[in-house]
Amino acid sequence: MEDGRLGEILRGLMRRHHLERRLRQRAAIQLWPEVVGADIARNCWPLLVRDGVLTVGAVNHAWAQTLQLMSTQIVEAFNQRAGESVLREIKVRVGDRAQRPPPASRGAAVPPAAPPLTPEQQARVRELSAHIEDPQLRAQVGRALAGLMRVRRVREAQRGRVCARCGREFAGRGRCCRGCAAKG
Repeated sequence: MEDGRLGEILRGLMRRHHLERRLRQRAAIQLWPEVVGADIARNCWPLLVRDGVLTVGAVNHAWAQTLQLMSTQIVEAFNQRAGESVLREIKVRVGDRAQRPPPASRGAAVPPAAPPLTPEQQARVRELSAHIEDPQLRAQVGRALAGLMRVRRVREAQRGRVCARCGREFAGRGRCCRGCAAKG
């Protein structure tokens, strides 16, 4: 049988049994370190792919949260790499739900990097610390403000609300907590 004909038969069988898509989804597991980078690959690992959903294990909740925040970008990167919509969602499991620990070669877990400040937040930090004359103190205050803004972004991403007036977390609707809303 001619090689070209055999190739056609194999491609036909793969299409008929939806194997091409499954193979591309399975490739997501092999491409994981390349797409997500060394830091994430060291602390989060792919478990399985089913129906376009990639299930990933994480060493701790901090890494799980980081992965959830980045899931849209990771799915887009995989799909761009595959040339079609192979993945549609990432689910993350932590601890016992992660089914297996990462290989020992990955080393100890490290906390995820803090999310970078937006240009608007960077401008706000400069604005708030501009009146401080001492350059060292201004730099320290700037770093502290940037850290607080990062914490706020993480908390907001965790679906908690932060009061626009006092900065405390609160449950409910609106921009302010009950205390600040009552003050008017």
